[in-house]
Amino acid sequence: MTRLVDRGPQSPLSHLYLHVPYCRERCTYCAFATTLDKQEEHDELVSALLAELDRHELDGPLVTLYVGGGTPGLLSGECLDRLLRGIALRVPLSPEAEITLEVNPLNVAPATLQAWQDVGITRLSIGVQTFVAETLRQLARLHSGDEARAALELVASTWPTSWSADLLVGWKDQTEAQVEADTRQLLHFAPPHVSVYGLTVEAGTTLHQLQAQGQQVTAEPERLPGFDDIWAGLIHAAGMERYEVSNFARPGHASRHNAAYWRNDAYLGLGPGASSSLGELRWSNNPDVQGYLAGLRDGSSVRQRVERLGPDDRLIECMAVGLRTRSGISLSDLDRRFSPAWRSVILDALGPLRDQGLIEINESTIRIPSNKLVLADNIISSWVRDL
Repeated sequence: MTRLVDRGPQSPLSHLYLHVPYCRERCTYCAFATTLDKQEEHDELVSALLAELDRHELDGPLVTLYVGGGTPGLLSGECLDRLLRGIALRVPLSPEAEITLEVNPLNVAPATLQAWQDVGITRLSIGVQTFVAETLRQLARLHSGDEARAALELVASTWPTSWSADLLVGWKDQTEAQVEADTRQLLHFAPPHVSVYGLTVEAGTTLHQLQAQGQQVTAEPERLPGFDDIWAGLIHAAGMERYEVSNFARPGHASRHNAAYWRNDAYLGLGPGASSSLGELRWSNNPDVQGYLAGLRDGSSVRQRVERLGPDDRLIECMAVGLRTRSGISLSDLDRRFSPAWRSVILDALGPLRDQGLIEINESTIRIPSNKLVLADNIISSWVRDL
């Protein structure tokens, strides 16, 4: 590849992710750093997250702050308040900062919603996955369909700002009727944002173990495009725009934090297993919760798997994540970050995909056509393989 420079993303580091690893049960598909909940550890985790933040110099202001997991909705209002106040004392927050909290339907109650609002949460992300009882059991989700509906009703009727709900598709024996029913039930509550993820089998998960034993755990791949036609069509008909492969939003409700990843902006992740990307470096933390906490207690490093990314790698990464979005990638942004030298290789390599109608290139943008966005992963993978 032509020698490039990487001047870095246009905006300074202004995105912070916090990983809370505690769960009441580990879902069969989950590959994140999680552990069974220990309420007696919550205070120590908050202290560790703030101590890790003290190891970095951030000028701010933070534009997005995302508290994920795990099930961070298990933290008490007091713990969340101490965590968010501690961050604000160390790094300025933009007055319009998007502060997201991931929650399980079982975490949602009038008292918790009020506590989350009081500590400054501006956006909730609710993991529904499905309303089908047997599938919830197989996925080791502890809530029922009725409990998910009750949580959505409460959030829809009382939460004053933005929120999102997730669905999971592609599990074994799922039918088109179930895809439609799940989507219609979710849309009944008029969520301002919906994420629909295909079930994938990750190494180290229960599903991976079952698959290794010869069991079928996901739907047949040839059925997935039909599923997509159903749920994407229903969500679009409800007035939501597909702004990324898996994400739909009403105007003003797109996830600003996730958009930072798709722009390949700099971000800092704190907590066990959290990832960071800053300058030439990308790293992830020790996923073992006890090892992470011990490292913060004794002052040792909690980083693992540190890698240095050159301009060529960053360019490919920018293309791969940016093409997942409906808006695509700005040519002028690539010129600014990498110099126009990127064009001679990348534009030629995209030629075959353009000829097949899988890529659109004009004077300002590279993008996948909206009606082909569901194929983004396959399109991007084939292009990267051919580089």
